[in-house]
Formats: sequence, C-alpha cells, structure tokens
Amino acid sequence: MPDPSTPDEDGENASSVETAKPLSKRKKILLGIGAVAVAAVGSLLIKLAQKNYATQDVETDESLDARVPTPAELEFAAIVRAAAESVWKIKSVSTSGFNVEAKIRSNSGRGTWTAYFRFDEETGHCHYSHPYQGATAPLFFIEEVQRRLAEAANA
Repeated sequence: MPDPSTPDEDGENASSVETAKPLSKRKKILLGIGAVAVAAVGSLLIKLAQKNYATQDVETDESLDARVPTPAELEFAAIVRAAAESVWKIKSVSTSGFNVEAKIRSNSGRGTWTAYFRFDEETGHCHYSHPYQGATAPLFFIEEVQRRLAEAANA
C-alpha cells in the first residue's frame, strides 16, 4: 500500500483531494446577471428572426414575358429561323429581341452545346460567345444571318 505522504506519478499526494470552494455572494450575483443577459439576447434574436415583414403583392395587367415584339423583331426572328435551317449543325434557335440562343450539334452528333449571339439592330454587327474556340458553325450562322439581313434591307 502506498504511503499517503508519497507523491504519485503526477506529483500529487494520493490523499489530497481538492474540493470546490463555494462561490461568493458577489460571484453568484454576477453569474445570475450574465445568465439573464444571455437569455434576454437569445430571446430577442429569436423574435427578430420570426418577425413578419410587411409584404405587398403588386398586380399587373400583363406578365413580364408578355412583351409584344416589334415588327422588326418579328422579321429578324423569321430571318434567324431561315438561316438556322440552312446551317446543318444548328439544331434549334430561340430569339428574344435581337438576341439569339442557338443549340448546336456536337461533332459526334450525340450532344449539343449552346452559342449566344447579340445582333446590333442598326449596324447588323454581331457579338457572340460559345464554349469551343475552333467551332465554325457559329461563324457560318452569323454570315448567313447577315447575308439575309442585307437582302431584306435591299428589298
């Protein structure tokens, strides 16, 4: 049996047991105030999170997508559809004003990718973007649209 006055591996006497000292009255009061403050802040945060903000429904006569295209936009859409039919790789096109989104067949023919075109209404110039640098179908499509726009302007 070990000697109680001999220190163990941790350097403490086996017989020494620390007991918790009771909190002073001042510390108890401060601890209580802290607990009340934490509870109050938590309650406030919960109420703010649950607060119903005033919402207002706005009624319109027509939907945002119900914009009527101009005659120039309708003619442009017809030219774009005709040009897309003449370029074999173009699977489908959609227009919104003078912006065009074209679905283009991949070289394998099993997939498609998307090219975006923005035609300038006045000059006929085109800005475009697509994911494949060496792709020629978008260029053929632009040339065909510009050719048909020039024909329509001369007619």
